Amino acid sequence: MARTRWDLVAAVLAAGVALTACAGGSDWPQGSVPAASPTSGAAAPPTGSAAPTSEAATSPAADAGGKCRLDDLRASVGATTGGSQRRTAVVWTNSSDRACTMTGFGGVDLAGPNDPMGPVFSLRRQEAAAEPVRLAPGGTAHTTITWLSDGGWTPTTIRATPPDETRSASLAWPGGPVLRQDGATRPGTYISPVTAGSG
Repeated sequence: MARTRWDLVAAVLAAGVALTACAGGSDWPQGSVPAASPTSGAAAPPTGSAAPTSEAATSPAADAGGKCRLDDLRASVGATTGGSQRRTAVVWTNSSDRACTMTGFGGVDLAGPNDPMGPVFSLRRQEAAAEPVRLAPGGTAHTTITWLSDGGWTPTTIRATPPDETRSASLAWPGGPVLRQDGATRPGTYISPVTAGSG
């Protein structure tokens, strides 16, 4: 009977040792679990945040509006001034809703009745420097036609072409007879570069 009691005590002690061993085994050895690290998505900025967008980078150019095209412009004829050498302004008004720029010389042809030199007088360009002219919506620029009036040929139409364009606007000629100098190297009839204002 006594042996049975000691056997029971021994069994209880053995069970206690086993439980203690299990409890101690739940502690992981130091360093066996890697420390959590931020995800790559949290560490890196959102895609595209490191550089400005193309829209921001091109905003100055967008503000400039590009070259004025004929569809952006309304052509009209300004006042004619002067004596034997007169000046008539072809006025360009920006009729679009965006800014645009005109630079340099356009083209001006005077068209009228047939003549020994033909029905069209293409005007030469003045020897003058050209500066860019930026037109806000509603803004104006002009090309000045300088012409000699002591001639026998009277044009009926101005065909005016803006700089960097191939199409022209047709306007009624407001003056009188023009001296044609189609073959002259330094004619008294010529056009100016585009200049700011209405002339």
